[in-house]
Amino acid sequence: MIKLSLNKDFALPMLGKDTFAGLMRAGLEYDRASRRFRIKDGADLASILAILREAVHEEISIELPCVLCGNDAGCSDCEFSSNCDRISVSDVCICKRCLMKGYDGYIEHISTLFYKGDTKKGTERGGGRLG
Repeated sequence: MIKLSLNKDFALPMLGKDTFAGLMRAGLEYDRASRRFRIKDGADLASILAILREAVHEEISIELPCVLCGNDAGCSDCEFSSNCDRISVSDVCICKRCLMKGYDGYIEHISTLFYKGDTKKGTERGGGRLG
């Protein structure tokens, strides 16, 4: 299985010149030094998948980053993988580890985004509780 990560560099098998050029036009970047690829912001994921499916004969999985911790959400191992349209629905998900922390972990993370650099939390900002 080839895993295409939206938030990390990844490797691909050797590709022909035309396939490589098509992937670059669709929004991949290639780092010659590390020999790894990265998906650019705004890349055409549908085209990238179509090109790769034609060029390689392996299953391809898009791996979304976890909205809370930033690591891969584990899409290829997810129980909802077969029903999840990772190309058009969202560019983030939540990993099992963060999901197990539950709602309190989510609120803790989200509150750090709202109050970054501010030591006064809660009612001092005029908002009371977040949840």
